[in-house]
Amino acid sequence: MLKSMTGYGRGECPFEDGSIVVEVKSVNHRHLDVSCRMPKRFVSRENQARKTISTRFSRGRFDVFTQSDLSKGENRGFELNLPLAQQYYSILQELKDKLNLNGHINLDLLAGVRDIIVVKEIEPEQEEEEEKAFGRAFNDALDSLERMRGVEGENLCRDLLEKLDNIEAMVKGIRIRSPQVLTGYRERLAKRVKELNEGFDVDAQRLNQEIAFLAERSDITEELVRIGSHLDQFGAMMKMGEPVGRKLDFLLQEINREINTIASKANDAHISQKVVEIKGEVEKIREQVQNIE
Repeated sequence: MLKSMTGYGRGECPFEDGSIVVEVKSVNHRHLDVSCRMPKRFVSRENQARKTISTRFSRGRFDVFTQSDLSKGENRGFELNLPLAQQYYSILQELKDKLNLNGHINLDLLAGVRDIIVVKEIEPEQEEEEEKAFGRAFNDALDSLERMRGVEGENLCRDLLEKLDNIEAMVKGIRIRSPQVLTGYRERLAKRVKELNEGFDVDAQRLNQEIAFLAERSDITEELVRIGSHLDQFGAMMKMGEPVGRKLDFLLQEINREINTIASKANDAHISQKVVEIKGEVEKIREQVQNIE
């Protein structure tokens, strides 16, 4: 069954010292593109996240957002980098003395210095628990995303099948109309020749030659057969359990090519109208196919 490239999934996993929340969003894209927004300590997990996505999906742009809350951990908090603070103080004091500057070196000044007060590094045990929690939350988010893409794909499938039925009905109408075009042309040509010859009999052999020439020039049988084959393939591919978006897009190009050929060959207002309607349906399908994996 078809799968859409649009989806959203969220996974959350609590553990002893906090919780991990992972959100994954995907939209249509010609290829597979993954972007990760994670805390700095998660950088090593980005490659694994990309590999995991590539094993489960073939196309789409994926945005992965990760939030980690370790507020429950007993060992979490802040710590003072005292040697760095002392160095800053000494340098500022030396600057003040040498340049004979006014002012006081106080807590407000030192508290604004970067890296004097920092968040404590997590313990190895905490890191291991956080790693496991991330894996569970990430997989839950991907599962949820995949389900949503599947549901959206089913909706797309129903819409595409309806449009395919419309196209097949119009192609059938063209197939029925095609022989009538030659009959009508024969009658009009015979009538016109009679008018020009003021009632003289029409040369049947010459008339048949003209009809044969027109029949050869405007024959659309091959185009109709190929369109029928493309439509059958399109319907069959929609039932496959694999990514077929690119293949469907190619078939639409071929269908559009045959329709354009019919439009150039058929010298008939009814067929021309059907061609316009078919091209409209093909364009609607093409827009939908752009979102199929």
